[in-house]
Amino acid sequence: MDPKLFDAAAEGNIEPFKELRAPHVELQQIVTQILKDTILHINIKSQKKGMVSTEFMTQILEMCPSLLLQVNAEGDAPLHVAAKCGHSTIVQLLIQRAKTEEEEIDLESGLKPEWEILKMTNNENNTALHEAVRQGSDDVVKILTEKGDPDFHHSANNLGETPLYLAAARGYDRMVIQILESCTTAAHEGPNGKTALHEAAIMCASVEKILEKKKSLTKVTDQHGWTPLHYAAYYGTPDADTDTVGLLLKCDRSTAYIGDKDRRMTPLHMAASQGNLEAINSIISNCPECYELEDDRGWNVLHFAMLSLDEVRLERLLKSSLIRSLKNKKDAKGNTPFHIGAAVHRGGLCFLVNEFGDWKAVNNENVSVLDIIKYGYSELEKEIQELSKDVGKGNQYPNGVIRNRKETKIEDESAEDEKETRASHLVVATLIATVTFAAAFTFPGGYNSEKGPNQGTAILGGNSAFQAFIITDTIAMTLSLSAVFIHLFLSFKGIHKEFMFNSLLVIALYLTMFAMGTMVIAFITGTYAVLAPSLGLAITTCFIGLIFFLLVFFVLRIIFKSEKDDI
Repeated sequence: MDPKLFDAAAEGNIEPFKELRAPHVELQQIVTQILKDTILHINIKSQKKGMVSTEFMTQILEMCPSLLLQVNAEGDAPLHVAAKCGHSTIVQLLIQRAKTEEEEIDLESGLKPEWEILKMTNNENNTALHEAVRQGSDDVVKILTEKGDPDFHHSANNLGETPLYLAAARGYDRMVIQILESCTTAAHEGPNGKTALHEAAIMCASVEKILEKKKSLTKVTDQHGWTPLHYAAYYGTPDADTDTVGLLLKCDRSTAYIGDKDRRMTPLHMAASQGNLEAINSIISNCPECYELEDDRGWNVLHFAMLSLDEVRLERLLKSSLIRSLKNKKDAKGNTPFHIGAAVHRGGLCFLVNEFGDWKAVNNENVSVLDIIKYGYSELEKEIQELSKDVGKGNQYPNGVIRNRKETKIEDESAEDEKETRASHLVVATLIATVTFAAAFTFPGGYNSEKGPNQGTAILGGNSAFQAFIITDTIAMTLSLSAVFIHLFLSFKGIHKEFMFNSLLVIALYLTMFAMGTMVIAFITGTYAVLAPSLGLAITTCFIGLIFFLLVFFVLRIIFKSEKDDI
């Protein structure tokens, strides 16, 4: 293509094309060397959103109507390009031109010409609707569906994707609704046996609308044997999965009993494996009989929950009498759920074993729950680690067969980070001990220098505020030194039993925090003792010091709220 003609087409300048002798012939032959784009393709691609002009295209199509259907090397007609670019005004024009140019365009089907142009596919077997959905243009999708044949199937492209599937996979609610309402027989298929409902379940969007039109999709399984309910349970989040799971179960409860092909895992197992407590409760409340189903290893819902839930949520789950009845159920290797829990939680599970479990329950290797808590169980721990990294034969478990709570919360933090954290705690505790020790021998108000039995004693020894200063300063020093001692103790080799190690770290942290609080009180009482004659200044100083506790209150409130939301 002549560069001047290319620039003219990109700029929308019609004059150079009017000067050609036989426009109805030569305009079709003016194409780019590689993509074989016509001047119509070039003009559409060059337009900017919000600044679209259709004047050039209108005049060109009057000069050469056949350009409306001429495709480039990728099989894209001008309508495909307009849909890819999201130019709704141009899409509207091209469809209108197809309708008005019925005599000039050779269409053999006998259907409406605008329907025919909408059915054209490119080399990827995409219609303009496929491209519009990929682009994410609601306006273009609306035009294409309302102007098209309502009985057109909108079949899959070369990748097995239909427009409805693409919209659901991207979470485009409005597009899904638009396609379902305008296209009465819209296809729903996707690659690998998936349907639009599978993707909607993953995205937690459009599920209700798809179920209204295509209720039968609840039972459709993909190549891995996963129903939409499997996907909702596996991928769901605490905020969204209950609604999605509930909608699917309300439509068809029988899907709760379907196991996948690889491991015979039901949706309940999926929810438990990923720690989705809300989904677990929703499935059990709707289909109580499925609670006792097992996978191919003999694991039930409680085996999975022991891995993915923390102690607090496990306790909530065990309040259910149905779940509690599974506490002594053994898998193929004889492991009860508490064997699994002991391998992950170790000492943190003790109070749950006391209340719900059996310390002495043994597996096929004669290993008890208590043995695992005390000494660990490398064989079971290795199996759990492998499951957390196993993504399946076809990558159907991208987050692992199970979500190991221990790995996500403990192993994700490197040993180097742990050392740095402990070092910073030790520095703070040591600093508090040093400051409070020095303060004890630098009394507020000074010492009595007069000779006699009281020489060298504190001048403010009888002052109540001073006495409070001495007591709180001593408490702060004692607490901080205790924290320093614990950190020193933990530095010895051999102190690596997880429960003891973590418990001592928590104790040291609390000691340091309380030491900080008493040190602030010591500062407040000490300054008050010295500034008592200037009462206003003394009160102001005390008020400023107390701001520390206000800050602590807000920080702790944020932390507790965050933990509550996680639960």
